[in-house]
Amino acid sequence: MKELDHEGHETARIARADALEVQSLLIEWTVANSGAEDRRYLGMSGISKCPLYLYRQMTGTRVWTMQEHLNCYSGYLFERDVKSRLVRIGVMKFSLTSQPPGNCGSERELIAEFDNRYRGHTDGETWEGDLVEIKSTVQPALDRIVMDSRLPSAHFSQVQTYMRHGGYERALVVYVARDTGALHVEHIRFIPSTADRLDEKAKRILAAVDAGTPPACTCGRCNNDGRLK
Repeated sequence: MKELDHEGHETARIARADALEVQSLLIEWTVANSGAEDRRYLGMSGISKCPLYLYRQMTGTRVWTMQEHLNCYSGYLFERDVKSRLVRIGVMKFSLTSQPPGNCGSERELIAEFDNRYRGHTDGETWEGDLVEIKSTVQPALDRIVMDSRLPSAHFSQVQTYMRHGGYERALVVYVARDTGALHVEHIRFIPSTADRLDEKAKRILAAVDAGTPPACTCGRCNNDGRLK
């Protein structure tokens, strides 16, 4: 029998489900609602990755493993929670109009002026107009970030690219450890030379896609199906 849950979504009541059935149903639902998608554009969030890997992501069909779906869902889960906390403490800009679940209203889709296939999606903005980027991690990785007092290269590249194409001068990067709940915040300033270098990399990858010529692997870990070993 179909019913509505507490959020108004249609659901079905299962009588006397055993533990394995509940586990299977939970995993099946989570995979179907993980937020993972097969993108046909070059994502700004991953621009630090190997050019061949990014080329294959654009030209092939990615096969997501169950664990990747679960990781994706978990990442969005922590992102939504941190957004909510940032709104409640008066830091993150929000809108009172109806938003999709997990959105606060200050998120933006960024599209490069030089090619609309180069895109990014921000987590939001502060009331002062700074970019907000939220990252979930684990405590050992967070300890290294705190000790080094700098962002991992992939995160730094993503934020610099978002600032370039979103017109931001500063970014507030919020880390949350999934295993301990620990939090760490960094303020990052825009560096035009870094953004220039990353834009040039994006242009080379897009040109390779247009030419149908895979770029050289720079990581040494790409295998035949485009995954990273």
